[in-house]
Parts: sequence; C-alpha cells; structure tokens
Amino acid sequence: MNYLLKAAFATLVLLLLPTICSAEEPVKVSVCQVLSDPAAYNHKLIEVSGDVSRGFEGFTLTDKGCKKQSFGIWLEIGGRIGSQVMYCCGVTAEPKRKEPLVVEGIETTILQDRAFDIFQSLTLRKGDYGSARVTIIGRYFSGEKQTLPGGTFWMGYGHMGMFSLLVIQQIVTAQAE
Repeated sequence: MNYLLKAAFATLVLLLLPTICSAEEPVKVSVCQVLSDPAAYNHKLIEVSGDVSRGFEGFTLTDKGCKKQSFGIWLEIGGRIGSQVMYCCGVTAEPKRKEPLVVEGIETTILQDRAFDIFQSLTLRKGDYGSARVTIIGRYFSGEKQTLPGGTFWMGYGHMGMFSLLVIQQIVTAQAE
C-alpha cells in the first residue's frame, strides 16, 4: 500500500511539474520603456510602477518623468471586475462582468487581495477623480501603430481608442500620491 501511495505522489508531481515550471514571470519595466517601444511588450506580462488617475473618461497609468509622454497607458481590470469608467460615447464599464475579460484572445484574471482593495478605495470615487502611486502586474496590449498629424501613436483602447492597454491582474502596491 505504501508503494502505491509513493507511486501516485510521484506521478502527480511529474504531471504538475510542467505547469509549475512554466509559470510566467512578469517583465519589470518602466512606463517610459513601454511608451517608447510598445511593440516590444505586446501581450507580455509586465510589472510596472507609475501614477494612476481614474475618473470620467479616464483610467490611465502615467509617469511624469517620461521624456516622450503620450496620453499614457489605458487601464482595465482583469477577470470579472469592471473598471466602472466611461471610456467613450456614454459607454461605462460595469462593476462586474458575467465572464472574465478576454483581450485579443487572452483571458485575464485579477487577484483580489488587500492591495487591490486599497487601490479601489484610492482610485474609485463617485463623481471625482481618484489617484494613486502604484506597482501593477498586468498583461499589456500595444494596439495598432497609427501615423497621424503630430506623430506616430499606438492606439486602439480606452477613451476614443487613443491608448495602448494594460489589463491589471495584480496590484503589488498602492498608496496615495
């Protein structure tokens, strides 16, 4: 009997080992790096720190230190939690989704823990803008490269489709600015 338990345990470890070993580690990157080369981070899991602003027609991650500052990076919350932000033309993201958020065929998640609760309390304020200094782990989507008068931009998400996108999957830290 003892032999069978050991064999079953060994089999279980061998079956789970590829899953455990293939856990994706986020790439640590700055907001400035992402904005200067969006294609390099497309679909990657990244860890990034910056300033979040959340309110009417805005839910963005920026860094005032960036030399080439676009509009920033649009944020969305992964999994089934909606951002509750109006992103265009009277359309507001609901507080809850029926299904997890899927972007470009990639299903996202969100870790709802104490850091997430702090983030929500700092940034989600009725009738007002909320802000926080954060470190986020999330899936980045560059959008499409567009050449317009005034320069080349990566667009397709957020308010009027003017942003690239970071889907928040974990709040590492959040504090008042």
